[in-house]
Amino acid sequence: MYQHHDIPQPKWDAKNKKWILSIMIKGRRKQFTSSLKGMPGKRICREKAAEWIESGCENTNNSTVSKAFDIYIKEYRARFGDNEQLVNIESVGRVFILPAIGNYKCSRITLDDWQDIINNAKPTVFVRKDGTTYQRTEKLSKKYLNNIRGVIMTFCKWAVPRHYFKDYPNGLYIPSGAPTKGKEILQLSDIEKLFKNPTGLWYERALMIEVLTGWRPGEVLGLQKSDYDPETGLVVINRSVNARGMITPGKNKNAHRAMELTPEVKRILDEQIAETEYLDSEWIFCNQIGCKARQEAVRRCWRAIVKRKGLPENTSPYSLRHTFYTHTEAYLPDRVIKSVFGHSEKTDGHSIYGSHVISEEAHEAAQKLSITPIYQTAFNKKKAE
Repeated sequence: MYQHHDIPQPKWDAKNKKWILSIMIKGRRKQFTSSLKGMPGKRICREKAAEWIESGCENTNNSTVSKAFDIYIKEYRARFGDNEQLVNIESVGRVFILPAIGNYKCSRITLDDWQDIINNAKPTVFVRKDGTTYQRTEKLSKKYLNNIRGVIMTFCKWAVPRHYFKDYPNGLYIPSGAPTKGKEILQLSDIEKLFKNPTGLWYERALMIEVLTGWRPGEVLGLQKSDYDPETGLVVINRSVNARGMITPGKNKNAHRAMELTPEVKRILDEQIAETEYLDSEWIFCNQIGCKARQEAVRRCWRAIVKRKGLPENTSPYSLRHTFYTHTEAYLPDRVIKSVFGHSEKTDGHSIYGSHVISEEAHEAAQKLSITPIYQTAFNKKKAE
């Protein structure tokens, strides 16, 4: 019987461009492959072989869901890196999938088991410092349940061809009672409270920028001084800081974009840079010692502001992105919405600064944003006719 340290090294098949590891135990030959290049691919092959040996050299569908999910995460990380999608997959697995069926054998998983995960999914319960608990919403939204279903499907898309599961869970549905409303947003009266009498908390300007631009929390923290042209007010979104504090290219391939700031928003950014200049940091919204900030620190700041100003308790920094969209959508053409909100085609910094078309679109977006209710309220302007 092979011991783990006896598992041979995979060999690279140059013709088919994949690693191949072939071993024989108890008269049964098993082959494991990986198309990942270098050490990550070799490691995946050996982990698959070790999994097979531990299972008694039986089919992979005799493995537990927990073990299969762990291998899936490792392979995903080796292939795509630590991006925000991986954070989401791990979170859904840890909170919803593994507690329900993690100890089940893959061979016994049915469509009903997958459906029960969606049907029984409950919002996270948070504990306050005084020991009392609260939930940000009574029920998970239809959008969030669709997210759970999406993670299940992508996991199975990986697992079925590898013989962990027999079939894809086609037919999964979202319960009809799921609310269509997503995260809570700020009303205009809340926005007025947010901008009136600033608290002076460290990340307050970052939160103000979020609600005025619709940028994702990680995109705001990912801003570096080199991304901002103080002469033109043009900002280029080049990166994001995910929930783990890691720098990523953004949520998706379309996340890179440019936005021209209105004079009022530009002033907030300029004030932030001036106030933290003594830290000599490359980050616009750095932490108190000039290093890259973390999303959790911004969430703590938001909770403090919510408490001080009486804002809706079930909101989060990401709610500010939804707030922006809700209060500006009717004022922006579709092509401008896609550009501002982060759904435009991927564009590098050179083309953004060098393209007349994109510059004109960014300028148009800034002009149109300045007359939206969210800007009128934040800066106490006279309502546009």
